Amino acid sequence: MDQLQVQTGNERLKRLMLSLAKPEKWKATEELAAASLRAYAADERLARVDTVIIIGHGTSLATAMNAEFLFSRAAGAAARAVPAYQFRSYARDYLKRPERTLVVGISCSGNTESVVKGLEAARQAGALAMGITGRGETKLREISDYLIEADTAVEQEAGMTAYSASHLFLLYSALRAAVLLGEKRGNAKGLKYWEAQWKSVKNAMSALPELFEKMGGLAEEYSQEEMHNVVALGTGPNLGTAQEGALKICEFAWVFGACEELEDFAHGRFREADGKIPLLLLAPHENLQEKVLDLLAGCEIARTPTVIFTQKALPEVQKLADRVILMPAVEEECLTPFLYVFPLWFLGYHFRSRQGKLVGERRFGLKATDISYQAYLSRRQT
Repeated sequence: MDQLQVQTGNERLKRLMLSLAKPEKWKATEELAAASLRAYAADERLARVDTVIIIGHGTSLATAMNAEFLFSRAAGAAARAVPAYQFRSYARDYLKRPERTLVVGISCSGNTESVVKGLEAARQAGALAMGITGRGETKLREISDYLIEADTAVEQEAGMTAYSASHLFLLYSALRAAVLLGEKRGNAKGLKYWEAQWKSVKNAMSALPELFEKMGGLAEEYSQEEMHNVVALGTGPNLGTAQEGALKICEFAWVFGACEELEDFAHGRFREADGKIPLLLLAPHENLQEKVLDLLAGCEIARTPTVIFTQKALPEVQKLADRVILMPAVEEECLTPFLYVFPLWFLGYHFRSRQGKLVGERRFGLKATDISYQAYLSRRQT
């Protein structure tokens, strides 16, 4: 691939990510989700649901981890995100009251094998099955009691091999599904409240171009200091954000990115921290900054570089952190993932593009669907 092709591909991805700063870019997914949910507005089976299990893999697992808190806050349900393969393998252990359980499968393609088999296991046990995916004829469409659509074709249409925008479009559809479930369960905060909160998040995305430039400067600094691995730390609604950010840094930049829970990192992996592995801490609200201060104090001793992403930093945080990236204010913490994933995406983008290489280039030429023993065996035999 020549440099012109690399530059063209990278510019396409940049435009796609930054296009989400424009409210109209969300319109297709908003309309798809609303149309999908209208079909189930009168379905009274949802009123008996008090437990929600969300399953997925890769980016879709990160989406599920974010969605766990949407279903908890907007629907008032006991919600849990589980890797799809783990759920399908141990469905009976998770489905203790299937008649009161909704299992939500998230898949960009709509055909992820373990997600499909997980929903099949849920239905066989007597639970309700919801698929959140893109348009078109898919296996999830065939087996789901409820199908919520999102505009997941944007990457393919832009010629991308690593998904970014689709993650957030699927998460938005999960938000709308959670709001509908909440209304069925009599949750006090209804559609109008969540629409107002969502509007404020979209407005806050106007800051994305400035954030893109900030992360470019950070990537240049870290590259000069030969920092080639990163750890993303989050908790609660943003543990999934850290998961998606670390994954995308791997996919975009061929840089190893790990995700750890904010405090759990201090109980183990912190021992491996050194001056060449920056920590990216996601702590939107002040309620998390006491734990952040503990980590920053340890990082000061270990000479570990730190970047904190927050909407308001305590003076002590400002003093101890190497970098504080101030993010736009978002009232509902469970909606902060819609914003906080962007700087991690942008960092991965800049790591790779500044090397003059294609962002998101497929390493080893493999997709997840290619990692198959049977397919490998067939190739060996031929």
